Amino acid sequence: MGKIGFIERLPLKRQLILTFVWIMLLSVVCSIITIGIGMWWLSKSSWIQPANTYESQLPEIAQYVRSQHALILNPDNRAELEKRVPAEGIQYQVVNVDGKPLYGTLREQKIPTREDLINGLNKTVSEGSSMGFGGRFLKIVPITSAEGDLKGAILFQYKLEVSGKSGSGFNWANLAIILIFLVSPFFYIAIFTYLFAAKFGRRIARPVHELIEASQRIRNQDLDFTVSYKADNELGMLTESFENMRGALKSSLLREWKLEQERRDMMDAIAHDFRTPMTIIQGNVELLADTPDMTRSRAELHLKVIEDNIQRVNRLIQDVQIASEKDMEYFPLRGEEVILEDFLRDKEREVGYICHSHQAEYSFAYEVLTVDPMKTVYMDVQRVSQVLDNLIANSIRYLPSEAGWLGVRVQRQSSALQFEICDNGPGFKDQDMRHLFEKFYKGEKGQTGLGLYTAKIIAEKHGGSIRALNRKEGGACMVFTIRTDASGLSDVHF
Repeated sequence: MGKIGFIERLPLKRQLILTFVWIMLLSVVCSIITIGIGMWWLSKSSWIQPANTYESQLPEIAQYVRSQHALILNPDNRAELEKRVPAEGIQYQVVNVDGKPLYGTLREQKIPTREDLINGLNKTVSEGSSMGFGGRFLKIVPITSAEGDLKGAILFQYKLEVSGKSGSGFNWANLAIILIFLVSPFFYIAIFTYLFAAKFGRRIARPVHELIEASQRIRNQDLDFTVSYKADNELGMLTESFENMRGALKSSLLREWKLEQERRDMMDAIAHDFRTPMTIIQGNVELLADTPDMTRSRAELHLKVIEDNIQRVNRLIQDVQIASEKDMEYFPLRGEEVILEDFLRDKEREVGYICHSHQAEYSFAYEVLTVDPMKTVYMDVQRVSQVLDNLIANSIRYLPSEAGWLGVRVQRQSSALQFEICDNGPGFKDQDMRHLFEKFYKGEKGQTGLGLYTAKIIAEKHGGSIRALNRKEGGACMVFTIRTDASGLSDVHF
């Protein structure tokens, strides 16, 4: 797209007003120029005669009338007089001294009395406007005897206007001028309206065509483009909204595509991880079946291996269930009031059972850091249990085979709970520490990266946070906090 001009950036209403002003202004200017050129051409043309053509012939005709004296009053001299009076432009009337017509081309009586005749001698008076530009005039020339006595007068009525040199008497020159005056403004208005409308249409079509092309590309699932039209008008706001929509759609689709790819990769990883525990289980089962006389202690070892791998399979099945959700980040919380001591007592029992089954020591501590705490707290008990189970299971997985230890400490604050799960395992590696809470991060021992990621989401939805650290004595700690008032929960369903 080319550069957007100043006019194109204006609001459409202002563009229309400016377009109308330019059309009228240019039409008026061009009409004036055309009329001036037309008038100049008519004045210089050999096809027309000047406005004073007939007026300039009157002195010669008047001289002839004076030379004839009273003989001009005789109608017998009419033919000789009309040879000198052009019929196309001058009408005449010969009257006696009382103003009564004797003959001529003018029918009506122009001079009513002798007094009027005497007062009008050798004068030129206006007779009104003519059909064209100019007017009609009346000149009274006296007729005297040889001795100088007034015997009558001759009246000449002529036109003072531009006229054509035509024997037909039709003044087409005036018609041409009238047409120039009348037609040229409309002609220029039509021409400039067409030109400016075409230009305005191109300005409108530019962003419209760009939006049409953009919509076609979106239909073809191509979002790698931008709508470049920028203007502070209605079309600019339309293209900006379209561009925002395209950007949001692209981000949404990219996120969806990425999530789908990550889910596909995770399912591949889980499918691959299923083979190891299933192979171990199958091998041990076959070994037990093929060795009926196996000692009890040795059989228990094989059964323990089978149990561990069954738990591993159960964890992988849970990961499959989580991965099958449309969007793991937007699951709702179901907040409720929970008696905290009952909840912690059940968790302590579960921790004891788990640690006992793994021949590990454990500690479970509950500290109250606030005055007069309420018996109940507000949280999603299932989700918080999910986080605790996940963190405890992770710690158990990394405990040393001998002298393993797991510690759980819960601190009650005024409107929050802090859970700390520590162990004396190998701790976190530096390269893993930065990625522990990333979705689908692949760790060791069949981990798919969903457990800690889900724990992070649940803690944040409870208005808290989660972090990992290594103990100075050796081992790892996971610390997460949650808010225990209703305002701390987001996306809560009741």
